Amino acid sequence: MKKLIIIGSILLLISCSSQLYIPIEATLTVSLEDLKTGREIYVKKCSSCHQLHLPNQYTEKAWSLNLAKMQDRAKITDAEKQLIYQYITNASKK
Repeated sequence: MKKLIIIGSILLLISCSSQLYIPIEATLTVSLEDLKTGREIYVKKCSSCHQLHLPNQYTEKAWSLNLAKMQDRAKITDAEKQLIYQYITNASKK
């Protein structure tokens, strides 16, 4: 039973992360490298505890509050939190 739960969780993570925006160009304020790093951190850190949310599910303000609330639980630094925020807010505009 435990193996089924683990396999199901992995499949869920794979299916959701494939729906996430993959940055292919820089913006006026964020480099392509930072956007890709933000996505990588978001997928790795946030999906370790729960299903990933698509960027357009929340407003920029809500994302900021969510990231502040989850920072300690996800064990992300201020710099990582900023990279995730930049990725999320730019992805929601696509």
